[in-house]
Amino acid sequence: MGILYLMSEGTKVSKDGPRLSVERDGKLVGRMPLRMVDGVVIGYHAHVTTPVIFTLLEQKIPVIYADDSGNPIGHIQNTTQSPQRLFRQLDMFRDEATSLELSKEVVAEKIGNQFNLLKQYGKTKKSDELNALAQVVRRQSDQVLRAETLDELRGIEGMASRVYFNAFGLILDQGQWEWKARSRKPGKDPVNALLNYGYAFLEREVRVAALVCGLDVRIGFLHANDGRKDSLVFDLMELFRQPVTDRLILSLFNLKVMKQDDFERSKDDCRLTDEGRLMWCTRYEEYMLREYKEYGGKTSRDMILDRVRRFATHIDRRK
Repeated sequence: MGILYLMSEGTKVSKDGPRLSVERDGKLVGRMPLRMVDGVVIGYHAHVTTPVIFTLLEQKIPVIYADDSGNPIGHIQNTTQSPQRLFRQLDMFRDEATSLELSKEVVAEKIGNQFNLLKQYGKTKKSDELNALAQVVRRQSDQVLRAETLDELRGIEGMASRVYFNAFGLILDQGQWEWKARSRKPGKDPVNALLNYGYAFLEREVRVAALVCGLDVRIGFLHANDGRKDSLVFDLMELFRQPVTDRLILSLFNLKVMKQDDFERSKDDCRLTDEGRLMWCTRYEEYMLREYKEYGGKTSRDMILDRVRRFATHIDRRK
């Protein structure tokens, strides 16, 4: 099961019995059984026939339309879906005790991911200092269970993240890439610029997975439901920042795939050049489609979908 991405120019999709037939520039690329499709992402340049759209909706497979950067701009779903999960999601996330419990689970998993990444680099680089910082991060997870409020939990998460990002100076080649601290908007150096760009791609992946799993992305539990952003997307992103995005970005810098010429600087920020964005997009898609043993032979994209699906099932089973 998986998500079918139709983003390339010249892509055409038609219905072939119980399968979808995908062509590019008039040549058959492949056929995918409908029973293997969880969702379809359609880009501006792809051509999808009306019978395909009807079939997808009949099979209750969501269709997401995305811009040239892959960011979802809208979606259509079979409106006969049961509203029970929406009601359960709303009731759960409005309950302070339940929201705190779910938030603890997410933060504990995030801190565990931070610990694992630092521990991995500590072993690779044979760095006692990195190993020590990994242990500091791990100890923050012990504080998670004792948190009594969301604000207290966010404080613990923030402390772990500060230690985690401070360790980047030991992971990166400081002779080539400067690292002082995490800077979000704007990114003030190449590493922060790519982190910001990479997290935007992760947001897309999680948003699509949440829509495929029938979750309402507007209603979250850890981040504020203030209408300014789709809170659930940012809640679930916390599960994947380290094992997906950070791991890729650090490897691209350490393996010297990214170059100084891939970035342009101004007085206030640093951004990817057009060539840098092309490099990122190429490497990113290769990475997301690669199978990993630690994911049970699944790709990173499938791992995200499976994890979000487990979260949705977790909601369904709660009373």
